[in-house]
Amino acid sequence: MLAEALGRELRFEAQSDDEARAEMSKSMPPEYVEAFIRFYVDGWVDESFVLATVEDITGRKPGTFEQWAFDDVEAFR
Repeated sequence: MLAEALGRELRFEAQSDDEARAEMSKSMPPEYVEAFIRFYVDGWVDESFVLATVEDITGRKPGTFEQWAFDDVEAFR
């Protein structure tokens, strides 16, 4: 979606699990890093309920990732 919004190809370079953990740990709480690793690496799924927090606070339904990418495309140029 970001590539489409930018009108160009984007390249993805995978990291090892250890590299990803070390990089995320620089700016994220350990609990988030572990949850991310459990979900994407171990395949663990959190069946949490979806909350209406965005709509409750803002009075409007949340947008999609695609909408966000197009609305904020200049931040990626």
